[in-house]
Amino acid sequence: MPLAAYARVSELTDSDSGRPSAVTVILMTLLALALQVLLPVYVDVFGFFDLPLLVLIYAALLGRHVTGGLLIGAAIGLLQDGLTHGPVGLFGVVKTIVGYLAATTSLLVEVNFPGARSVLVAGFFLLHQALFWAISQFLLDRPTQIEMTRSVILAAAHAGLALAVFPLFDRMRRPH
Repeated sequence: MPLAAYARVSELTDSDSGRPSAVTVILMTLLALALQVLLPVYVDVFGFFDLPLLVLIYAALLGRHVTGGLLIGAAIGLLQDGLTHGPVGLFGVVKTIVGYLAATTSLLVEVNFPGARSVLVAGFFLLHQALFWAISQFLLDRPTQIEMTRSVILAAAHAGLALAVFPLFDRMRRPH
């Protein structure tokens, strides 16, 4: 492989290019939380989507900073805990782990391609569901059933939603 080809690959993986700003992430998070609360009231199908999770995955993948992904996950999770009637901290723990792993993955995998992002969203959604179930079942002693078929279908739906929403998020990123 010629040396010029290596230079082109390094341009694609520059960790400082196109990172979403903190203000953008905060605004996207607040909008996602508001939509998470309001949309299911009017359209039932939106109750199946975890919009704050999509914002978390997007910010952690493109931020490419492990500590940032961890903190964003904790903040989004705790804010989401405040809007639910479940135990405080459950979403906080789960989303912190997902944020950490998404940011770590972004250091290993090229995430600027829609297909890669979509597959990662599906995987992180399934991880989110598994962690939520495990913590509820074993740490909180709240009997819950895991519905694998439903989880896989929802993972595919979240991946499809990410294909539609992430280009909108990309327009709010810092210019290269």
